[in-house]
Amino acid sequence: MSNTDKKLDILIQDIQKLINNPVAAVAPVAPVAPILPLIPPNSGDHDLLTKLDTKVDQIQFDVTALKAQNSIYITRNEFIEVVRIQRTHDDEIKVIQTFKDTLSGKMWGVGIMAGTMSAIIGVLISHFWK
Repeated sequence: MSNTDKKLDILIQDIQKLINNPVAAVAPVAPVAPILPLIPPNSGDHDLLTKLDTKVDQIQFDVTALKAQNSIYITRNEFIEVVRIQRTHDDEIKVIQTFKDTLSGKMWGVGIMAGTMSAIIGVLISHFWK
């Protein structure tokens, strides 16, 4: 997370804290007095907070959109398939490497080369020996 992202996250958290705090003063009410709704002393604050809340939501949406531009998303099934293919590929490489490193692998290589050479010599002899 870059320094700008961290600062933006801190700003968004601080704004959300301001939005969540009540702005109207709460007066103690006697149990026998009728309870009436309190009108905030300055309704302009409420309008300002509503606009600020909308802007914070838009900022969060914009940040999410910016992060999504540089990301490639795959499904869980696709991820599992990629991991399976990678493991299969790694296992095949290990088998080939083990085969090459063992004595029997070297013997197979020598045997295949000897068989190929004998076939070539046989063809040459049959061609020139007529």
